[in-house]
Amino acid sequence: MDTSYYNRFGAEELTCRLSSETLLAQGPMGSVLLSEYDAADIPPAFWNLAEPQTVSRIHRLYAAAGAQVLITNTFQASSYALKHDQIAPSVAEVNRGAVDDARQAHPQLLLGSMGPIGIEWFAEDSAEFREIRGIAREQAHALLNAGVDGLLIETVTSIRNLQPMLAGARDAADGMPVLVSFVVDDKSDLLGDGLNIEAAVLYAEKHGANSVGVNCCSLAAANAAVPRMVASATTPVTVRPNVGDPVQTQDGPVWHENPEAFARACIEWRHAGAAMVGSCCGTTAITTAAMAEALDI
Repeated sequence: MDTSYYNRFGAEELTCRLSSETLLAQGPMGSVLLSEYDAADIPPAFWNLAEPQTVSRIHRLYAAAGAQVLITNTFQASSYALKHDQIAPSVAEVNRGAVDDARQAHPQLLLGSMGPIGIEWFAEDSAEFREIRGIAREQAHALLNAGVDGLLIETVTSIRNLQPMLAGARDAADGMPVLVSFVVDDKSDLLGDGLNIEAAVLYAEKHGANSVGVNCCSLAAANAAVPRMVASATTPVTVRPNVGDPVQTQDGPVWHENPEAFARACIEWRHAGAAMVGSCCGTTAITTAAMAEALDI
């Protein structure tokens, strides 16, 4: 596997800054495309090549609002997801398109998003485990080869969900940062298997994660999880909750954004020791701007 194009300087800056300050990450892509661009029937990854100017515009809005870390529009851009969504271009083309869209928007730190792969597996020596690992390896290499500063395996609901993905990402990483982010309930247990966040952090770090965190959980769940993660983790902690479920209207889903609540919370997360803060589904650059102001960025 050729790693000569990996962005080593970007990885070094990302690692250094995660260890020394609290960075502000951009908000979501999928829910913005869904609510603002009437994209209910269009997979988010499709936009990377079909409407790159739209993806770049969203990144640009987040950067203008104060985001210091951008996240690629590749949450569902593995070969499995692209085939499911009937997107013809290759994994390399779609993921490179996403990286280019973000880089053209603003030369910020950039994480390559990797979402869950919907294949069940039953044993580590099974064909299914090897398949997921290979799919993750392929997407990780595509993102790193296109120039991201690190990988973000996000919205992880169980350790079984994480195992082959983290293994595949580490296969491709060659020393590049791999961040892992879990979904937890208000008790700080993983949403899929009920494992407590301390045990999840221990597993992720033991198997090569360079950072641990939570995303796409409630604000209350994030508030409870952050101090527990900071107390148990040996790597930088990240936090990016959502605003809850949308209300379905005739015009599509509507999220009730609460920038003030996120602005208050991000100060507490920083005080608790979080290395990167941000927001997930249902938020926009308005929330990012409120958080940037609260953090004096």
